Amino acid sequence: MAGKLKPLDVERETRPGKYPDGEGLYLVVASATSKNWSYRYWKDGKQRWLGLPPHFQVIGGSDFKIPDEWREWLGSIRVEEVEACDLFIAAKMQSKAPDILDGENIQLNGRVWRFYCGLLLTSTFSTAHKPVVLSGSCRDGEVGLRQIQDLDVPIANDFRPYPDVTPANLCEAAMIAERLERLFATRQGSNRWRFNRVLQLYIQTRTEQDNLERIHQYARCIDGFVTTEKGQGEKKFKSRTELFLGPRHHDLMGEIYDVRSSVEHLHEDRYLDPLKRETQVDLTKKEAVIEHIARTTLARIVLNDALWQHFTNKVALADFWTKPAAERQAIWGAPIDPMDALAEFDERYLPEPQVAG
Repeated sequence: MAGKLKPLDVERETRPGKYPDGEGLYLVVASATSKNWSYRYWKDGKQRWLGLPPHFQVIGGSDFKIPDEWREWLGSIRVEEVEACDLFIAAKMQSKAPDILDGENIQLNGRVWRFYCGLLLTSTFSTAHKPVVLSGSCRDGEVGLRQIQDLDVPIANDFRPYPDVTPANLCEAAMIAERLERLFATRQGSNRWRFNRVLQLYIQTRTEQDNLERIHQYARCIDGFVTTEKGQGEKKFKSRTELFLGPRHHDLMGEIYDVRSSVEHLHEDRYLDPLKRETQVDLTKKEAVIEHIARTTLARIVLNDALWQHFTNKVALADFWTKPAAERQAIWGAPIDPMDALAEFDERYLPEPQVAG
């Protein structure tokens, strides 16, 4: 994603106004010391703006040049990978001790990590190489590299492996990052174990190679919010996901739960021995659907702080599910359409099943 505005243009522009960078993204300058990125879009016939916080900056790959002093730190292979990147997200802050990797560095790394979580919750994007977090300090206009952290590669969608990361995705990711920071700072955040675990499980599953295991773990993400009791797993999974999806998908959710249970109890052979083409296609669709449900459910909870009191911990969830169905639906809002996940599905893009022999 290469924009029209170069980093030097952004730094030097001080005149108040909105400056287009392409694809609906604008640099918004209020003054020489107040700048941020904003995405313009249209909804219900009205122009709307979605902004990036001022401590984030979007840099297109062609606009980022690796300083010579970084090359020894990174090594030749990593340099090639970083140079091949087409998107950089920069986070910065004024430092009292720029030469020391202290709490300020932890705070910035946390912001970048939450932004990355936001991207995962807005898109099924994947990367050609491991995403990398580079930390350092700037003195006299030179940025020194002090720390390198690799992230695991998100697994590509089987039928749409590398969707574009759009300006809208970036702005929503930044919004999710800010809401996560607020959520983690709230009083109820001290007892948010259930939400943290579901978010961690979702992020971890985005890097899982095995399709059946991904279905298993994404279904567990949903389990984390529907809180099924022992012996009533499938029944409650089907009935309570009606809150998220509406009443028309009981059979589909039952089939997904069957896959989850088979993997949980080591019965993958029901699907893999032998793996037929129609089974492969069906499992690919189910994985796309349950990933979409897990991702959009998490994103909605994060972005709507009115939901935090109901979905952050086990006690709150238990209380939520005792409320009348109409009250629960009013709290949750409009249902998610799981079929959105298959809008671009085309089985011709799937490889033929591999048969052991």
